[in-house]
Amino acid sequence: MRVLLIEDDELVRCVLSETLDGNGFEVDGLANAEDALILLGAGQVPDVLVTDINLGPGLNGFDLAELARQRHPDVEVILISGTTPDLAKHAARRHERFLQKPFAPEQLAEKIREAGAERSP
Repeated sequence: MRVLLIEDDELVRCVLSETLDGNGFEVDGLANAEDALILLGAGQVPDVLVTDINLGPGLNGFDLAELARQRHPDVEVILISGTTPDLAKHAARRHERFLQKPFAPEQLAEKIREAGAERSP
């Protein structure tokens, strides 16, 4: 299963990428939404998009999720954040999973497996 991981904290991104890779996922880890949009625009379509909500300057995770779904409606989205966002305020067309930081990397792997299971016909 292909995962696109957007996390601006390099250490967190590396730990999560290594754990997911060890769980058999194909992971592209990037630091910002703009780089993710370049990949998405080049036809690199993930099964699951995992994005931090707060990505610093530029687009945030909500923006990225919306743009990713416009381009690839079947992509599953998992939002992660160290803060508790008002998810209702950013309601998307479909339910998005949310994982509050800090979490064990294995918890993210499980959420991705759940998302992949829902994506399968």
